[in-house]
Amino acid sequence: MAAISGSEESRMRIPPELLRAIEKPGGFSLLVKGMPGTGKTSLSLELLRAVGGEGIYLSTRVSPRALYTHFPWLEECIDPINVIDTSKIYIPSDYTAYTSAMTGTMTFPEVLARRIGDMEKGVTVVIDSWDAIKLQCEPIEMARLEALVTELVRERDINLILTGETLDLTTLDYLVDGIVIFNDIMIEFRRAREIEMSKLRRTRIDQPRYPFTLIDGRFQVFMPFGIKPVPGTPEKLKPVPEKEGFVSSGSNDFDKLLGGGFRRGTFNVIEVGDDISGWGYQAMIGYTMINSIQQGYSFVGLPCCGRNEQRWHNILAPFIDEDKYRENATVFEIHPEGAEPRQNMIPLKGESIEEDLRVMRDYVATKPAPVVNLIGADMLELPYRLKEAGTLSNAIKELVVNIANTKQRGSVDIVRVTPNLNIRDELVDMASTYFKLATLDRTIVLYGVKPETWIYNVDTEFVDGSPRLKLTPYV
Repeated sequence: MAAISGSEESRMRIPPELLRAIEKPGGFSLLVKGMPGTGKTSLSLELLRAVGGEGIYLSTRVSPRALYTHFPWLEECIDPINVIDTSKIYIPSDYTAYTSAMTGTMTFPEVLARRIGDMEKGVTVVIDSWDAIKLQCEPIEMARLEALVTELVRERDINLILTGETLDLTTLDYLVDGIVIFNDIMIEFRRAREIEMSKLRRTRIDQPRYPFTLIDGRFQVFMPFGIKPVPGTPEKLKPVPEKEGFVSSGSNDFDKLLGGGFRRGTFNVIEVGDDISGWGYQAMIGYTMINSIQQGYSFVGLPCCGRNEQRWHNILAPFIDEDKYRENATVFEIHPEGAEPRQNMIPLKGESIEEDLRVMRDYVATKPAPVVNLIGADMLELPYRLKEAGTLSNAIKELVVNIANTKQRGSVDIVRVTPNLNIRDELVDMASTYFKLATLDRTIVLYGVKPETWIYNVDTEFVDGSPRLKLTPYV
């Protein structure tokens, strides 16, 4: 079988440190540890495809037919003759690992050595699982086999990937060049997955842990969240088609979680932490703002601290029609010192939350429904001193009036909260939908509390020059 070049698509699925380690000259032995069903086989096969070259897969639990059924793309990188069902190999327990003259039956170490010996240098071998091999061998056989593993990697310049369920420290941990461990992470009773690189000889580990998913039966690592650079010639965003009675979030993925989009007449809460999850919120709400403006809806906002109309315009400008922005976007800003209104900006005094909410409500009433209203809850609590006695209850009463108006007119309210705000609990109690953004190993995850959903990785991408929000489930 001719050597196969590595798959670039598979390379994008694997932590970069692990790729650098396994592709260094001189061979590399990797121990993949984790409980059953955590993704060890999926990672091993993805590595085999990413590295390319000739490969052998030795399985103690999956037949070749079942393997190709579960991983149809495997035919591209492993010749069927190199997929070996080791469960059918009989290893006597009363003689050494290298002697088979008594019965003529080859032992597992002999099968492994014979297969590798017939191939050129640079082959990649997956043994799945090493613990099952140990059950077939006497201790003396295992000692020799582990020595053979180290020797083959060094002398034959091969990559050897071993999977195992034993999480305790063993002799093998000292012999192999690398160790990765699979962990389950629980976030409010929802499971996420994580791979930990505890050892990669001769390779610097820039980030020791990465979250991942097994969507569609394949290993897919999630890289740290970051705002993607805008293409040189960005395209204006085309509005997402909407269902009757809904306002689209601007993302097909998020609309599905919402049951079709933000239902008209609802009050929606999104909670972020005091970390990079705020970036995820800015990305998500940016798509809602762009989509609403491009749809011709009025978009009215009281941004969270540190945001203003000018900053919003600079972010949205590459993806929207300028005329639609000027016509449909309105940003309220708090200016205690006083300020003159300008195009797309209306100043608030910041002295009385009741008065300022009424100003916003009266303005929204002049716009045709649906109006998408965005409020940063920190801009309610901090400038209006809601921590002082009596002020919080007055603010809630005024907000209830706003919510009632939104419901009556069929508009949409979206409020951003953080865990440390006094007003948070009251806003959450009134919410029609309640989603949370959190961080996991420098990525951002999203999950719904109302409605209840699983965990999704949050990322952004550009498709044909237009931005798109991508939500990938943890499977």
